[in-house]
Amino acid sequence: MKYYKFELSMLWANIISLVLFVVGIICFNVTYGEYDYPNMVILMLTFIIYLTMHEIIHGLAFSYFCKNKYNVKYGAMLEKGVFYAMCQERINKKATIISLLAPTIVLTVIALIPAYIFRIDLLGLLAIFNLAGAAGDLLMTLFVLRLPNDIKYIDYDSVIGFYLISKHDLSKYKSFYMKYKESGKDSDKLINNSIKTLTITKTSWIIIVVLAIITFLFYLINVLI
Repeated sequence: MKYYKFELSMLWANIISLVLFVVGIICFNVTYGEYDYPNMVILMLTFIIYLTMHEIIHGLAFSYFCKNKYNVKYGAMLEKGVFYAMCQERINKKATIISLLAPTIVLTVIALIPAYIFRIDLLGLLAIFNLAGAAGDLLMTLFVLRLPNDIKYIDYDSVIGFYLISKHDLSKYKSFYMKYKESGKDSDKLINNSIKTLTITKTSWIIIVVLAIITFLFYLINVLI
């Protein structure tokens, strides 16, 4: 068994995210009809909550397949534009696909049902935002689907990279959106176990404070106008 290190191309992830957002909004407008655009303050707050829920669902799915729940790590690295959930325990191909798709199924596919039935405009928009934000998950899923069934997935210390462990030569699986970095002898020493269960970078805290101030200012403007 050997490990193979891959990293997601953020350029292609952002391009696919934009495409999904535009297509999603167009389809939503065509099928849903007229809707009221939500208050900017409410939209910003619920959007942040939705992003957090996205990663929590990733983490819960990973935890379901992990023997040690503490091997699932959460964090925010907003300077790179990401919240994340990392799985630092080996899981099989089926578990990997389920864990990657779980937030899209729950927060987009399932969420759109009550949004349409009960005409919940905000929920519908958040579901589209979530679909766009899941571009990386969808690309990773497409890549994993092509691989042999014996693979094992495990995160190391990168929010855009991961290890795949297999007896097959995975370096031959080329993809324009997934970069093959290196391979070597399988070893658990590759995993950075020093990562805390919850990590929020200093820059992320600054961004959170700035967003909170901007949101409060928007609220004051709405109240005073």
